[in-house]
Amino acid sequence: MAAADQIRRAIAVVNAAADGAGDEDITPTEIAEAIRDCLELAETSAMPKVRKYLGEALDATSDGMPADFVAMTLYAALGALQEGRSLH
Repeated sequence: MAAADQIRRAIAVVNAAADGAGDEDITPTEIAEAIRDCLELAETSAMPKVRKYLGEALDATSDGMPADFVAMTLYAALGALQEGRSLH
């Protein structure tokens, strides 16, 4: 469950950035770090489709894409993770 929790944390960071997180602005660097944390997990390394979506989310963050797009890509990674688990 660690990978799903980590992806959910990354989604929460992105959503906080989209909502204007109050006094503290969340930077693209913080979003990228949360996504990289997901990529470093052993569970995600065994699932190419999940890694693809995480990589796309990281690229989108680097390219300055809107937070909604990044979040949508992370939700796709979460769905691919759950789908991959059901196949095993």
